[in-house]
Amino acid sequence: MPRTVHSATLLLAVLMLSAGIGASGASAQQQQPRKRFGSPGTVELGGSTTFTATQSVDAGKTGSWVYDFSFLPYAGYFVLEGFELGINPAGVNVSSSGDTTTVQLRILFAPSYNFRTATIVTPFIEGLAGFTSASLIHGGSTASNSGFTFGGRAGIKAALAERGLLNIGIQFLRITLNPPGATSRNGSNELSVSAGWTVWL
Repeated sequence: MPRTVHSATLLLAVLMLSAGIGASGASAQQQQPRKRFGSPGTVELGGSTTFTATQSVDAGKTGSWVYDFSFLPYAGYFVLEGFELGINPAGVNVSSSGDTTTVQLRILFAPSYNFRTATIVTPFIEGLAGFTSASLIHGGSTASNSGFTFGGRAGIKAALAERGLLNIGIQFLRITLNPPGATSRNGSNELSVSAGWTVWL
């Protein structure tokens, strides 16, 4: 057989082999599973807010309005399917009644478990534990206390955008703010409804 025929046959074989490898690689790349929320390695960033206005009533007499606003930024990382290690790194709570204002700064660790479903809604439960520092401002003077805080949150995350989640939850916090020398607990118990928005990467 002439040398040119051998060369043409060899060249054709090389081209077919290259095309086959390229097609296999493209097919494997297309078949890679799409990343989903809650899979290991997923990062979640965002935050939630609460606002409450309360007026006490005692024997038919109304008291002063108490306004309470909280903001909790959030960052989380999924170490296992559905299991997330999170943190509220700089939470702020402001409550005001009359001429008294209380400002609380919180750092809370927030491990959680997200329950995978076949819908756009992901239920979750979350533990909360950390530190609160509070400043009470009244009549031009300020008093400060700090202490341990713990509690939890439960709710849903609804995928209203491709990478965006509406967070709605019910949260409870047990906050201890004992002054020096205190022999019994001082602080507050907080029950609130929170709403927020997070994105996942």
